[in-house]
Formats: sequence, structure tokens, C-alpha cells
Amino acid sequence: MARDDELLRETVAHLEQALHRERERRREAEGLLSGVGTAATARSLADAEEALLAALAPVFGYEAGAVLVPETGGKYRAATATHEALRAVRLAAGGFVQRVEGGEVAAVFDVARVPDLTPLAAVPGVRAALMLPLRTSRGAAILLGVHARAAAFSPRQVALARSFLHTAGPVLESLVAREREHLGSVAAARAAALEQSNAELQRRVDEIERQRAQILRLSAPVLRIWRDVLAVPLAGTLEEQQIVHVSEKLLETIVETRARVAILDMTGLETIEVTAAERLHAIFQAVQLLGVQCFVSGVRPAVADALVNQGTAPRAETFATVADALAAAIRRCTSATR
Repeated sequence: MARDDELLRETVAHLEQALHRERERRREAEGLLSGVGTAATARSLADAEEALLAALAPVFGYEAGAVLVPETGGKYRAATATHEALRAVRLAAGGFVQRVEGGEVAAVFDVARVPDLTPLAAVPGVRAALMLPLRTSRGAAILLGVHARAAAFSPRQVALARSFLHTAGPVLESLVAREREHLGSVAAARAAALEQSNAELQRRVDEIERQRAQILRLSAPVLRIWRDVLAVPLAGTLEEQQIVHVSEKLLETIVETRARVAILDMTGLETIEVTAAERLHAIFQAVQLLGVQCFVSGVRPAVADALVNQGTAPRAETFATVADALAAAIRRCTSATR
């Protein structure tokens, strides 16, 4: 019994960690989508850069930021900034800055240790820095994010920055093309710019759709958390498209694993649409038709009211927490094998 309790606690902890990771990945993907979207809908490249500073701060974790552009004398100045002190900073285009200018994403442990970034060290509340190249055919620019704590930017944030640049680069280039058109480029250059803009915008749309599909897959994973026991943590606002994906994936996994119990955990579920509630009810029936016990856990009062009012309350065993549901599932499976 003590061993079972220990395994139960470990399993619940593992489930909570998995759910937390999935939520973080979803938040990151949504943040990157927001950044690309703000750039794509901006009226000019300058507006796009200003919008990016605000949209990307929650994703990359910087406290203040600026977009640096080259000026005469071989230095970089802030074309736009979220903090007044950064507007006065001038960075020499030394070897480190040139590497960033050339396409390298850099996370700086301590700006005081990098000669090119010495002016940043004089700004109060600046210790660490994250630098992203924003390169277009118009020229080089650098997105600078700063933080008061040393080593504030992790390898994960650097990887996210690289992924963002892969998607955002064509969008920024399309803005450049549209500005050139607005300034009266020759007819041949205008036609080429519009063609490139359309192609890049289509690429952006395709990338957004792929990222949306990835978010959908991460929003409600089907987890095998015990012998013959599956769990599906539902979070956020459950929409019809999500519940269709959950239904297909859950039934497919039940057949593959020959599970005996499926737990639908609604602890993180905030609201549910009418059509989604109907499909959720259909999932309960489909799971039971496969000879599998369907447990429901963590139903919030608002969600319970919605299910009852819509006549789609689950005909399944319900539990207050996922831990209670898992304990019951383990007992059920254990007694069935004796």
C-alpha cells in the first residue's frame, strides 16, 4: 500500500509537470504568433519594430527593449525604445555587434563583460541582454532586450528567438517592399516587390496555420499515466475543433494501448461551447462503447452548470480531483486483474 501511494504521488506529479510544460509551450507559441501578427499588420517598418518590442517582451522575458539602427560614425543608436534611458545609448559596431548584425542571436550574461556593450552597463537596471538581428534589404537593425538580473536569458529563449526570426524575417521584408512601393519605385521594381510580398505573406499564413495546428495538438494531450489508464487534461476554453481532435486521438490511443480506464480532467477548463459540450458527451459514449471506463475529474461549477443547462452532463463517474480519479482507476484495474 505504501508503495502504491508513492507511485500515485509520483504519477500525479508527473501529470502536473506535463500539463505545466504543455501550457508553457502553448503560451510561447501564442506569443510568437502575436509578434508575427503585429509585424504583419503594421503600417510601416518603424511601426512594426515598435509593436514587436511590446509583443515579444512576455515571450523573451526582457524588462525593457529598443530597436537599434546604424548611424554615421560606425555606431548603433535606438530608433525606438520602451525606456527613456535606452534612447541615449550608442553602441560601437565592434566584433560582437557585427556578429549579431550578421545573423547571430546572442544572450549576454553580463553586459559589463562585453566591450561593445559597455554603454549599456552604465544604464541603471541593465545587467543581461538579448540581441536579435532584424535584417532586411533596407539595412541592418538589432532588437535589444535587457534585464536587471545577470544570466536572465536561457537557451530556451535563444531558441525561441531563432525560431521567431525564421518566421518574422519575410514579414519584415514584405513591409520594406510595401514602403518602397509607397515611395514611388519604378514600375518594374514595384511589380517584383508586390509579387515577393504576396509570396511572403502566403508563407506567413502557412506558418501560422502550422503553428496553430501544433497548439491544437498540445492543448489536450492524451497521456498514459498508469498501466491501462489514460488521461486527457483539458485546459482553457474548449472549442469544437479542439474536442474533435481530442476525440480522435483518445479513441485511437485506446485501441492502440487497450486501456481500461480513460480520465478526462477538467481542472484547467474555464468555459465550454455548446457544440463542444455535445461532442464531449459523444466522447463519453464512444469510450464506453469500446468497453472502457470513463472517469471525469476536476469539473468547475461554471462548467458543471453549462453541461447541465445544455443537457450534456457526463454519464460517467466523476471525481473532485485527478488524483482521486487516478486512485479509483488504479483500484479498478488492480481488482480486474486479480
